[in-house]
Amino acid sequence: MAEYMTNNNQTEPSDDEVNATNGAVMFKGKTYPKETFENYLVIYASDGIRLSAGTLVLFFLNVFLLIPIFSVPYQSLYAYLLLPPLVILNLWAIALIIAPRRLQLNYVLFRGVFGLVCSVTFMVVIQKFAYGTLGMTTPWYVIGSFVMYVFTLIQYVRFRLRKLKQSPRLNKIDKNFRMPIAVIAVISGGAYLMANISLAFVTEQTVVVILICVYNMLIFVVFHFVMDLHRYYWLRRVMNEK
Repeated sequence: MAEYMTNNNQTEPSDDEVNATNGAVMFKGKTYPKETFENYLVIYASDGIRLSAGTLVLFFLNVFLLIPIFSVPYQSLYAYLLLPPLVILNLWAIALIIAPRRLQLNYVLFRGVFGLVCSVTFMVVIQKFAYGTLGMTTPWYVIGSFVMYVFTLIQYVRFRLRKLKQSPRLNKIDKNFRMPIAVIAVISGGAYLMANISLAFVTEQTVVVILICVYNMLIFVVFHFVMDLHRYYWLRRVMNEK
C-alpha cells in the first residue's frame, strides 16, 4: 500500500511558521510539535498510489457495495443511492492508476473522500439489511443509526486532531500498531465470506445481524481515511503560503 515519502521529499511548512528555537510550529494560531506537524503534512509516495487506489475502490468498495446492492431482496432505492458515488470513485481511482505522479497531491483528497463516501454508503447498506431483509418498519433505527454515526465521526476527528498536539514519541508508538490496508481488506473479506458460509448453519436473520456488525466494524476502519480531508486542506494552505 501507499507509504509515506521520505523527509527529503515531504512538504515543509513555510519558514515564518516554524519556531526553530523550541521545535514548535505555529499554524492557524495554534502550536504543534514540529516533527508531528511535518510528519502529518506528507504527500504519499507515487509508487504505491496505483496499488492503493486499486485495492481501496476496485476491490474493497466494489465488493462490499455491489454484492449488497444486487442481493435479494433487490430494491432500486438503494441502487439509486449507492451506484452514483461508486461509479465516481471508480473513475477517480482509474485516473489515479493512469497518472499517479501527476495526481500525487490529489490522491490525498481521494483518500479523504473515499473514507467519507465509504462510511456513509456502508451506513446505507446497513439500512437495507435492517429494513429490506429483517423487515424493520420503525424509522427510529435509521435516525438513531445516523445520529450515532455523526457523533462517532465527530469524536474520532476531535481525537485525531488532539493527537497532533502530542509529542512525536507518543505518535510513534501508535504507528507501530497500524494494520496495513491490505490486511484489513483480507480480514474484512474473510468475515463477509464466513457470514455467507454460516447460511448453512444458522438462520437468515442471524446472518444479517452478523453482516450488520461487520459493516459497522468497517465504518470504524474507514474513519481513518476521513482525516486525509483535513490533511489535504492543510497541505493546500501550506503550499499557498510558500
